Amino acid sequence: MDLLTKQPSSNFKSDEKPRIYQSIMDSIGNTPYFLFQQEELPNVNLYIKHEGLNPSGSIKDRAATYNIKAAEENGDLVKGKTILDASSGNMACALAYYGRQLGYKVEVICNTKLTEDKKNFIEYFGATCTVHGDITVEGNRRCAEIMKTKEGQEKYCFLDQLHNWANPKASYETLGPEILKAFPKVAAVIGSMGSGGSMLGTSTFLREQSPNTKIFTSQAAAGTKIPGTGGFDDGDYITPFIQKMMDTGLYHDTEKVHQHEAEEKTIQLADQGIFVGFQGGGVVHAALACCKRHNIEGDVVAIMGDSGWKNMEKLQKLIKK
Repeated sequence: MDLLTKQPSSNFKSDEKPRIYQSIMDSIGNTPYFLFQQEELPNVNLYIKHEGLNPSGSIKDRAATYNIKAAEENGDLVKGKTILDASSGNMACALAYYGRQLGYKVEVICNTKLTEDKKNFIEYFGATCTVHGDITVEGNRRCAEIMKTKEGQEKYCFLDQLHNWANPKASYETLGPEILKAFPKVAAVIGSMGSGGSMLGTSTFLREQSPNTKIFTSQAAAGTKIPGTGGFDDGDYITPFIQKMMDTGLYHDTEKVHQHEAEEKTIQLADQGIFVGFQGGGVVHAALACCKRHNIEGDVVAIMGDSGWKNMEKLQKLIKK
């Protein structure tokens, strides 16, 4: 049969009303969910919320735009000033991307976890990127030092993602509500602890609106460096967001993920067409481990932090093993 006259697949819905955006900013969030096929826990429906499908490729799109908006509203960020922040990569990408859309120069200080793919993205969108230290807080301290100088105060607006409360507000107002709207009886939600902003906002919302939902987090095991995943046993900085989650008991359990565990699940995700980096693989491993440990049944949402294209140099090494 001629391909042009062949009947479309039943999954193809040509009569759906298209989403038309007036601005790229309007397309942030409302990322899709994919059912992860697994046999380990037959009573668990594990849904992947793919934050890598945000415009700049990560969950940080939410916080970056909220941080920029807050700085504009309080008068710290005005035309002519340069956005400054520290990042392990995803926030830097988001700031480079949205800074360009909004007409701001951007300078980011990243750590050694920065992948070449993220660095290329940052520079493509016109931002200046320097590498300083092995963990984000070292770059954060460098930013603070710059802001102590007269030149720094005149030139920069330091967004300070590690301490900026607009960061968790983004997920409180967007990510948490999106999940609960899609799954009103969601049994558990899990995401990478990272800097804690996204998980604090999401868990705070769910604690208020769905108190029976369990919150789990993933972090890197000692001696393991997974981009976007905090390695707190190795000295990664505990932000005020993480501290608040700990002090108020906003999460029920955490799983310390080893590299081989993250790699295994990243491959399984790829087998199902879900393109993420090792952070995402680690979250899926942690989701299954925590659900098993706590006898969870029903719908579970695993939040993927970014897209696989940001991690290709590391993923290619995995293929060659």
